[in-house]
Amino acid sequence: MTEDDYRDIARSQDYGTPQEVSIAADTRRETHTHDQTSFVYVVSGRFILNTAEGSPAYGPGDIVILPANIPHAEEAGPEGATILVARK
Repeated sequence: MTEDDYRDIARSQDYGTPQEVSIAADTRRETHTHDQTSFVYVVSGRFILNTAEGSPAYGPGDIVILPANIPHAEEAGPEGATILVARK
């Protein structure tokens, strides 16, 4: 998927404005939740989403939808990761 496609989908499905988030190389954030659904697009690097269901890795052009109130921890591979996150 292209970034333009992602932005079009986010807009058409009433997500908020996508925010760019950078995660430093080999960093794992603390487990937390969000009270809104997150629609994520990987701009660059390796993005790992750790949940009770597993730890799938995503690369540039991949998208993931994380439902509200799911405990998770974002992680980046050795090259770091840049993602776009839109919520609703």
